[in-house]
Amino acid sequence: KLGTLFERAARKHPSNTLTLDHRPSLAPQLEGTSTITQVAAAVDDIGRRLRAAGVAPGDKLVIHKSDGFDITLAACAAARIGAVPVLLSPKLDGPTVATLIGRVGNPTLLTDAAKLDGDLAGQPIAELTSRVLLSEGEHPQAVTLSGITPAAAAPAVVPSPHDPALITH
Repeated sequence: KLGTLFERAARKHPSNTLTLDHRPSLAPQLEGTSTITQVAAAVDDIGRRLRAAGVAPGDKLVIHKSDGFDITLAACAAARIGAVPVLLSPKLDGPTVATLIGRVGNPTLLTDAAKLDGDLAGQPIAELTSRVLLSEGEHPQAVTLSGITPAAAAPAVVPSPHDPALITH
């Protein structure tokens, strides 16, 4: 139920707020204080962009980006569309990230230009992933998620209780 976490909270408490001390790269409209309803809408928008980028139910979405609340938003959005979020700590070094991505088996990687140019520089990311999406910035090996037209609205995918819901390291 990770994919509907904020949606369910918004149904019960639509005017509750969330205050962030930074601008989430995947949802810059949430900078400062936002209602839970606005957060749920941001998760839906990110999920629709992920679907438009080709992320499908059952796919693994590795999330390794600079630290911030948008890691949580991306995990919820991936789960909402039926993908399995694979959270890799922003503190991991490039070779460790490459090894862990290789173990996942040709996933989509959601990262940022700072990670691609920093920790991941020199790693065979293109060989280990099916596609690379950026939360922000530009990079010749990736597509920026905000530049993708969102797919049509769709209900949240309800995974089988026997399928993985989240993978972390």
